[in-house]
Amino acid sequence: MPVVRIHPWSSPLREQADRIRTQIAERAYELAARHGYAPGRELDDWLAAEAQLVWKPEMRLEEHPRELVLKLRLPGVRAEDVRFFVAAERVLLLGEARAESAAEGVRVHGDEFRYGPIFREVWLPQAIDPIRAKARLSDGVLTLVLPKPKTERSTPRPRRASRTTPA
Repeated sequence: MPVVRIHPWSSPLREQADRIRTQIAERAYELAARHGYAPGRELDDWLAAEAQLVWKPEMRLEEHPRELVLKLRLPGVRAEDVRFFVAAERVLLLGEARAESAAEGVRVHGDEFRYGPIFREVWLPQAIDPIRAKARLSDGVLTLVLPKPKTERSTPRPRRASRTTPA
């Protein structure tokens, strides 16, 4: 089960995410122009633009007593082809789904696999501790375990009286 490296938030990562968001926004604007900027269609245009430009993997977000668990379906994607950034309030996935090359003499008659850039940003319902986050890819499902921050007790724990034996 390959462990997926969680990358620090860096300028190149931020720039790549910003470029993808800009491409989606430009495409959504083009779609809006096609139907005369009809009010109430902004979300539909954005989602259509996303679907045309990037692969947005299906996800499931679970809350457990001590952690959030985020699962993303990435069939056929290798661990080295995805990069993750985890912050206290969000998770960002960037990657590339690469097409398999057909062997010499093989003709492909149909191919419905999804290829191209992978982009998914998930805003979390509560803060997590990004330093303790862990990710693994198994059977086409990328699982991120996002521990909740350790909370300090509001009242100090009572100390036990030490027993001393009389001498």
